[in-house]
Amino acid sequence: HLLCICLPMLAVAAFPAAPSLAAPADAAFRQGLSAYNSGDFTKAMKIWLPLAQAGDAPAQAGIGFMYHRGMGMPVDNRKAAYWLRKAAEHGQPEGQMMLGTLYFYGTGVEKDYIKAYAWCDLAQDGGNADAQSCRDAALQSMLSKDDVKAAFRLSLDLHQQFSRPR
Repeated sequence: HLLCICLPMLAVAAFPAAPSLAAPADAAFRQGLSAYNSGDFTKAMKIWLPLAQAGDAPAQAGIGFMYHRGMGMPVDNRKAAYWLRKAAEHGQPEGQMMLGTLYFYGTGVEKDYIKAYAWCDLAQDGGNADAQSCRDAALQSMLSKDDVKAAFRLSLDLHQQFSRPR
């Protein structure tokens, strides 16, 4: 019975070290998030931009949102789409949903209900609760069965390329 008591203690002792291995990148993102949440968008951008350029999907999505909403800079939906696409292609569900929304409205990208559906469907499957309404609205906006088939095909392709591993 002593072995049964000691093994769980060893497992618990091993876990505290694991978060510290991921801390540097996460800590930097959280610093940017803190600046963002306090309204210091210039500081958030200064922190997130190097992370985003290095492939950090949450930072990419944050920058995309800031460009979309004009937070600390003029609204620039082309730049928003650029950064949201990068986040989306890294499997980031919020970036996927926001990119789908840009396609739905034709904001910063050409209006495309097929792409809107596919990106929002991927986001929903990735756990974004808001993506279903975007996906459903895109589906209802399609004018032909061929568009619906194309949307389903594109969604399948995007799932194969950009789904976040579970």
